[in-house]
Amino acid sequence: MRRHEGKRNQIKVPERIRKERNKIAAKSLIGLLIAAVFLMGAYMLYKRYLISKIISEATIEAGSPIDVSLFVSDQFDESGFITDVSGIDTSIPASYGLKVRGTDHRIEVSRDVILNIVDTTAPSATPVPQTVYIDELPAPEDTVTGITDLSAVTVEYANIMPDLLMSGEYDVQVKLTDSYGNESIIDVPFTVIDDHTAPVIEGAEDFEAFIGEAISYLDGVSVTDDYDQNPVIEVDTSGVNVTEEGYYPVTYTATDEHGNASSVTVTLHLRIRPERYYEPEELYELARQIIEDNDICDDSMSDMEKVLRITAWVSTHLHYMMDSDKCDWTAGAYDALTTMYGDCFNYMAMCRAMYGAEGIESITVERYPINVSSHYWCLVNVDGRWYHCDACVFLSMTDISYIVLYTDDELDPYNNSYDPETLPEDITVATESVQDLLDYDNLTVRSEVEE
Repeated sequence: MRRHEGKRNQIKVPERIRKERNKIAAKSLIGLLIAAVFLMGAYMLYKRYLISKIISEATIEAGSPIDVSLFVSDQFDESGFITDVSGIDTSIPASYGLKVRGTDHRIEVSRDVILNIVDTTAPSATPVPQTVYIDELPAPEDTVTGITDLSAVTVEYANIMPDLLMSGEYDVQVKLTDSYGNESIIDVPFTVIDDHTAPVIEGAEDFEAFIGEAISYLDGVSVTDDYDQNPVIEVDTSGVNVTEEGYYPVTYTATDEHGNASSVTVTLHLRIRPERYYEPEELYELARQIIEDNDICDDSMSDMEKVLRITAWVSTHLHYMMDSDKCDWTAGAYDALTTMYGDCFNYMAMCRAMYGAEGIESITVERYPINVSSHYWCLVNVDGRWYHCDACVFLSMTDISYIVLYTDDELDPYNNSYDPETLPEDITVATESVQDLLDYDNLTVRSEVEE
């Protein structure tokens, strides 16, 4: 009964309707397929679009950091390198193949790219001002400092430099070139000097030393130059026999860095140290006090006037006595300066101490041949000329009690005869008389000796 009812409930769909339904389903499926194809194409097009937004090649300056922004823009929500770039040394120009990825709206793409590291930056440096002589050119490397570049740099003059430059002020161009051909020009200030002036030697004067003692050849000697701050001075002592008394030449030669040279030859008096000896500077100090206390001379006077006044003062103020210690002129000077007594040896020695106190050079002369007794006086260097000065003479020999600034021809042949061969080699007595310039009454000099 129920089976018959079931059969009665089944509805048979007409063929026409069934076919219509199948058509509708087929159309729907086709639409879905078309939509799927469209969406897939759009997806692929968008991925291709995103890939195109990754730059295929980028270039950075050597030393710059590597950043993914070189290859991608703000188009992507997130981006980065797939390749590990941490080991790339950006200071060395080279090209690298890398892989970059980017994500936009959860769509991730990647692309192979090329990174070029190049060096297009020219070297930099600071100029070092140069002061050079006219025929000396420093190495180009010495004209700049603080060179900055990522590669090795060669330094050379930008132009062919002449062997000789005119003296004056110049800006010399120095070219810096790095390993990749980048160049820069640095202007370096040059001061070019035409130096022909030799150094000046000062303080080289005749001096004495004692056998067996150290000889200070450079004591008080100095050298200066108009450009060279440290000229070289050499001392030639080859003519000195340190074991034998005598007068010996000592030559000082000063040379500046440009090769200009000057020489001065002085005389070393080498002798045995006497039993009594006083340092000359000690005597000069005693003499300065006497000169000051007695208003004998001052700095306004010429050396010639000082010699005249000192000789006259010693002649009239030192008291004569018949005997003295003649072991050394320094002992004779000390005795005269401290006691104001002495014979001709003390007169000579006191004059030497007082001349020396005023910076005037003198030496001792001894009578030869000895006729009655020994006799001593001075040869004095005034303005480069040597003259005889004797503060102790017999009144019968001259109108006054002293002679000052005499030539050989003006000496009394009996009282002041001497052997010129006993003088140091570098000393020659003046031949031109200055007696007409001396005012003996007022102890002044009428004018300087004419050259």
